Amino acid sequence: MTPTVEGWTGLGRAGEPPADESERPDPWSGAAERVGDYLRAMGVIDAFELELLGARVRHRLLARMASAEVEDPLEAAIEEVNGLLDEWLDGELGMAGERHTLLAARAAVLSGAAPGWTARFAGVAGESIAGAIRAATAQPTPEPAMLDMPPSPILLCCYGVRQRIAARLRRLVVGRAPTSPHP
Repeated sequence: MTPTVEGWTGLGRAGEPPADESERPDPWSGAAERVGDYLRAMGVIDAFELELLGARVRHRLLARMASAEVEDPLEAAIEEVNGLLDEWLDGELGMAGERHTLLAARAAVLSGAAPGWTARFAGVAGESIAGAIRAATAQPTPEPAMLDMPPSPILLCCYGVRQRIAARLRRLVVGRAPTSPHP
């Protein structure tokens, strides 16, 4: 009997290795539903688009698993969805790896500000929507830079307490006014 994905431990039933490679479950079967949920959360709601994108993610996941060991197929599949989106945005907008622009474009499409992006992302629509994405993209903030500000001391509530207490004690003992400007 072939083990189910839910009962799969990586070794087979009762800790024994599988008899042959055909007993290993398809890693996609355990991740497919969650990847579909993730794509729907991104805004992809058309069943045909979900099917097309799911097939592309499955292909990328299996290629990734063939070249390197993957600890969690679901996590790797979600990473492939994000990689697929980033590659599509890079190709659609011709950004050539500009990180800030990529993040701003991703925010624009995921917010729904660029209508029709899911069909283009899935490869169903033929017209480029780069103009709509650029129009919906907010300008990214500039790179963090050092400010030229002089340091200012931090005066804590207990700063100079010892001097103030000593001055008051001298005043009580000696009976004269304190020499410090602090009361």
